[in-house]
Amino acid sequence: MLWQSQQQGLDRLLQNSSFALCTPTGSGKTLVANLAIVKELLLLADGLLAPLALYLVPSRALAGEVEAKLTTELGGDFIVTGLYGGADWGLTDAWLTSDMPTVLIATVEKADALMRYLGPVLLARLRLLIVDEAHQVVVENSVYEQENLAEHSSRAARLESFISRLLARRPDLVRIALTAVAGGAAHPVARWIESDADAVPVGTYYRSTRQAVGAFEVRPNGRPEILLDMLNDGLLAVRGRAANVYINLRIDPMPQPPANVRGSINHYTQISILWAALHLIDSDRRILVSVSQNPEDTIKWYAEAFGLNGWDTLPQFVPPPQGADAELFGDARMVCVDYCGAESHEVALLDRGIATNHGQMPQKLRRMMVALIERSICRITVATATLTEGVNLPFDLILLPSVKRTSFDVAAGRLSEHPMSTAEFKNLSGRAGRPGAAKGMEGMTLVALPITPSTTADGQKPTQRRQIRARRSEYDDLIGRLTAEAAGGGEHYSSLSVLLKSIRARALQLGVTSAAEFLEWLESTAPADISDQAGKADASAGARLADSVDELDGIILSAIEELQKIEMTQMTSAQIEVAMTAVWQNTFARVATAYENWMEQAFVQRGKSLVENIYPDADERRRLYSYGYTPYVGRRFRDAAGQLLDILHYTDGYGDMSDDDRLALFVQLGEIVAGDKGFGFSTRDTVTGRDLYARWREVLAWWMAHVDAPVPPADNLRAWQIFVADNLEFRLGVAIGAVVAQRWTEESTDPFATPTLDTWKTVSDLPWFAFWAKELLRWGTLEPFVAFVLSQGIARSRDDAANWKAQFIEWIERQPDVAAEGEELIDPRNFLRWSRSRPPAVPAQPAARIVDADLSGTDGNLGRYAVIPLRKNGGLRWIDPAGYELAASQEQQGMLGPEMYAQDFDLTAVSGHAVVTRIF
Repeated sequence: MLWQSQQQGLDRLLQNSSFALCTPTGSGKTLVANLAIVKELLLLADGLLAPLALYLVPSRALAGEVEAKLTTELGGDFIVTGLYGGADWGLTDAWLTSDMPTVLIATVEKADALMRYLGPVLLARLRLLIVDEAHQVVVENSVYEQENLAEHSSRAARLESFISRLLARRPDLVRIALTAVAGGAAHPVARWIESDADAVPVGTYYRSTRQAVGAFEVRPNGRPEILLDMLNDGLLAVRGRAANVYINLRIDPMPQPPANVRGSINHYTQISILWAALHLIDSDRRILVSVSQNPEDTIKWYAEAFGLNGWDTLPQFVPPPQGADAELFGDARMVCVDYCGAESHEVALLDRGIATNHGQMPQKLRRMMVALIERSICRITVATATLTEGVNLPFDLILLPSVKRTSFDVAAGRLSEHPMSTAEFKNLSGRAGRPGAAKGMEGMTLVALPITPSTTADGQKPTQRRQIRARRSEYDDLIGRLTAEAAGGGEHYSSLSVLLKSIRARALQLGVTSAAEFLEWLESTAPADISDQAGKADASAGARLADSVDELDGIILSAIEELQKIEMTQMTSAQIEVAMTAVWQNTFARVATAYENWMEQAFVQRGKSLVENIYPDADERRRLYSYGYTPYVGRRFRDAAGQLLDILHYTDGYGDMSDDDRLALFVQLGEIVAGDKGFGFSTRDTVTGRDLYARWREVLAWWMAHVDAPVPPADNLRAWQIFVADNLEFRLGVAIGAVVAQRWTEESTDPFATPTLDTWKTVSDLPWFAFWAKELLRWGTLEPFVAFVLSQGIARSRDDAANWKAQFIEWIERQPDVAAEGEELIDPRNFLRWSRSRPPAVPAQPAARIVDADLSGTDGNLGRYAVIPLRKNGGLRWIDPAGYELAASQEQQGMLGPEMYAQDFDLTAVSGHAVVTRIF
């Protein structure tokens, strides 16, 4: 049985190979992608090189879900590898040397790094490109996006640049774009992905679920009320009535909180959401509270709310008593204590059955939280948007405390607010009511709106009334933008077009008036000519312009260096012009509705001048490209790279070092990077931000689990996590990775050489610590063995991983060909040999394939029905593809695996007796 959108996608797949599939969430796009993989990698394979598909996703969370799903469905015929940080070996994945068809799932950042490092190998095998959530290439022409570009932090720019460069080199590459919320941008996205001015998207407005949008009205001392404004992108109204469609909730009013809570309209509204959610889960709903501003406040307020007067009457959460769910909950709590601390608000909420998730949370913990949500062990989730970027999680109701987004302005060193985009909101609302994942066939996304002041203090009421009016205005603005987008029309920008327009507008302020003057200015002007603060995250107008030009140069230099690899000699000026034109022809900027004719000329002209005037040294261009920074920042990084490499060269004693010496080594590396304003640590201009920068060595010690490290207070935990994610995992990790990648590039004489564990150390001429450094920062440990057993799923937490070390030492001491010291103690080949020598796990009991059921929504006359399982109160409901319940049963041990929605079930009824059978 196929959804209408799936049928259209399959028809297009048979007719030609490249297209954009733009259909609502829950309409089955993944099946089309899977069949495209089978077609291109199996049916049409030429048998020469093992074919490869690159599956681009916007987030690590979605990468993990896609990897698990594809492994279940296609793992027998393909190697499926997720390259998205922390779970991959990067340089040494089996796909590099395997002769099996391979699917690589990666974020665009990882794919870009892979292309710099292994471009020839990747291109030789690449047959298919799949771009999930392709609408993220569309941006708004806003100050926020311009600042993102100047700060080199625009994911849309990375996506557009990577795909444009890839298609310029491989115009024959088959590509498929998947998107649920392209809206009016569906046609430009289709034209871009197909490189065809006449391309039209494969799409349908058919929805497998109804998706409602409305307001969750909060009334102090009264019951909340739901008012619905939209259904499936259209305005919702009752004929003959002016009032909104509304739903009265039979929930007791929230007990009056203390004055400090009532004095903050935000605090009061947020705990009102929690109060309602705790009552609504009684009816088996799964609820997401999606927080776009300061999730640490929400997590703290929710943890503290359970201590307020009147909250002790709420039903208590009971963890799963036994079985796989009990083991999962225990493991998740162990990991939460490990990374957050026993006294943290995150642990307190988990003990109440509430999962938390945000982008700065350690990845191991994020994955455990996602597993709790998937299994419906935790029916309430508090999370930022990073959780829902395409991930198929079972929510019936999504509640938003605000439709304003907060982001960090690197140059200004402070947080700034901007409206949530329609694309982000639609992507979020599409997670409610997904078929087979949520309870019913209707999902609701509600924005919390306070109706009257929560305070009783007269002096605070005027302020709260202004805040209430502002909340209503923000919501009305969102509904207006959603309605306008559903009607079509409007301009659609690419990050590259916004960047070019921003540079031209800022150059105008310098006195560059005509188009001819602008092109002349582009030919000769380097970032350093514009501002002496270039590349230092400075907020001045000149520095912003210089950094914007550096961002453009980064896009162009990457394109030139990748195209240069095709040529045997250095490209001439004429060849560069042809090459840059080819790249431009593959940009989204060329097909976006906001395209202007001068943009192509400016792009090509800057490409020529980059080689002739700005960075004329070919060796320097190659080096800057391999670093991965924008070129002006990369030029300054060169000295730091030399210092980092010198340190890495002399770390061959890391295996025997004490933890104090190991930590001191990371401090030494961090001191080289930290102080630079471009590639170094970023700090927030707050008391906490400045304090953390001053104490970054203590934060490093805490993150690396050093025994004497200080522990962050519960209220400051996320600030510490943000610092770790931004500066230790990312900035320090990227710097070390850039040096190691550059070293391999310089030392490897064969561009098609594939790094393996047996060749990496010899070719790079670096100790094993250089191989492990990024992984250690990623997992938060000083011990490579701990990082290994965590990445392999052998250990559950860092403490658990440390317990396995004794077994490894016993094993290595028994090996006649290995000395249990120095490099041998951290050689990943020894770790692998040890893991393979472990006794095999005790085989699990054969999975049950059949269970008795009671008919509940049918008389069974048809005899056989395809059904989907839903868990409820320790049992199972069996629904048909339209979402109607047909039967109920007990859950039999082993009947459902962790990927139960990848399995197929039949309900059969004979003479009133019903059974459900797992058939796949």
